[in-house]
Amino acid sequence: MPSPTMFDRFPTELFFETFRYLTTYDILHAFKDLNQHINMVLRNYYKYDLNFQSWSKGKFDFVRESISPEQIQSLVLSDEDDTVRQIHLFFRLLYIRRFVNLKSLTLIAIDEQDWKKIQRKLHFLSNLTSLSLRLSQHLSSISVELPLKSLVLNTCTTNELHQWLVHTPMLINLEVELIVDVSDNDFRLNPIGTNIRRLKIKLPEKSHITFEDLEALFVCMPKVKFLTMTVAKGFRLFHGDRWEDLLRRYLPHLEDFRFKIHPALDNVNPTQLISAFQTPFWLHEHQWIVHCDFHGVHNRHYRNVNNIHFYTLPYPHDQFYLTTSTKSLTNHSKDAFQTVKELYLSIDSDMSTHLLEHFYFPDLDSLIVCNLHELPSLIDLINLSRIKHLTIEQNNPIQPQEFFLHILVYTINLRSLKISWHSLMEITREFTNQNICSILEKQIKHLHVFDCATKISPDKGKQVECLIKLFSKNLEKLNVHVPSLDNIAMLLNEMLKLNSMAAEYESKSNKMDSDRLLSWLTENVPKLKKFTHQIRYTSKSRVQLLFWMSL
Repeated sequence: MPSPTMFDRFPTELFFETFRYLTTYDILHAFKDLNQHINMVLRNYYKYDLNFQSWSKGKFDFVRESISPEQIQSLVLSDEDDTVRQIHLFFRLLYIRRFVNLKSLTLIAIDEQDWKKIQRKLHFLSNLTSLSLRLSQHLSSISVELPLKSLVLNTCTTNELHQWLVHTPMLINLEVELIVDVSDNDFRLNPIGTNIRRLKIKLPEKSHITFEDLEALFVCMPKVKFLTMTVAKGFRLFHGDRWEDLLRRYLPHLEDFRFKIHPALDNVNPTQLISAFQTPFWLHEHQWIVHCDFHGVHNRHYRNVNNIHFYTLPYPHDQFYLTTSTKSLTNHSKDAFQTVKELYLSIDSDMSTHLLEHFYFPDLDSLIVCNLHELPSLIDLINLSRIKHLTIEQNNPIQPQEFFLHILVYTINLRSLKISWHSLMEITREFTNQNICSILEKQIKHLHVFDCATKISPDKGKQVECLIKLFSKNLEKLNVHVPSLDNIAMLLNEMLKLNSMAAEYESKSNKMDSDRLLSWLTENVPKLKKFTHQIRYTSKSRVQLLFWMSL
């Protein structure tokens, strides 16, 4: 242990104030074991905020071993593909009843089995006021009352939401992805009173929610002041007059309404539809300006189908869908899209001056390109220097020179790439284009290479070897389709910085289980010691292996 220094004499309060501006990992990495006094300061700090989403397992293990559960005030855990089985591992090593100071808990992609174990013990978290469950499957609702003030639920039926609200009477903020029940709506049968002030509802494509369902919901929420609605399709919910009636009657205290709906409608006039959102109620009483964009959709059943996009500004969602043939019926500032973090760009025509006059995305994290046409210059539409994640949709014809000049030169912060094997071969000229390969090698930390074919061709073995040669020094996360288990062993052995991998391969027997996998890893990847894993059967002949590891 180093001898005491002037740094050792700093008061504890000064350390605590400094910690407010650092992440938990940075605090522990910088200060742990400097001397006994600072170690005592670290042990007496009870406001650690932990967000383990997308962490390497090495960092996860270091932090978990360095603090006690009583010191954590907010916690984010994730079972997504790059941190598989993290939630199970965390609560197996640390008892949930010890998190006595926990105020906020977020669980991402948790499965039903792990949720049931945690759910039974939530009542031990007496200081918990915020709970977020972000996943793609239904989870059972709680059965005990909790003092929550904020709740986020993904994929929830109206009746499940009713049960949640019965057990969270102090709730003020609610965010929910809602679908309708096939049975009777509990909000109609058993109305309840709530104190919710801020409400955010997302209706996915499978939702089938109607105005009548929303009416039954809003009756129970008369104190709402801030409402955000994002509707994926919503062909039932595009009537401005129905919205006006609903908001007038049931949400009398509403101050701020943010709205996005994206229906595909045949044989309709977008101009007539937007007029229902231009009455005095919208324009004068509340000054809620609803904008409208549209573009034609190729459809073999109808001659005139428009994908219509109604929305308020600031834009109420972090994802935006845009085609190069999009037309706008309303005027708005091209700088009004700072809230958008992910852009899906379908290049179905030349870039029009209309598009460049109406749209600019200054702060994107993620860009998804569906390149059905020649790739244009994007610098007047997007601040490419902010892009961290790039997806090239499958089967897009893209030339190396276009890709290099219009994207790679400007995406100086690009770290993540999702692309098909076919497109990767095209843009790198089968790994021979030195300019593109050099940039990808230096910048890309996360790579997802998918295969559009139903079967993975055996000649991809050589392509896997080329991929390893290009990315072996810097790649941290990999999702890939390969021909065989031997390719997976090669990846695990030769990718030097890899901390997570999802690899899908062709299996003749399809009999892989945990015991077989562990035995195979011991024989073929002996350096792999600390890891979690999961086995998925994606089809009768294909198996996906997922690893979260410390190499």
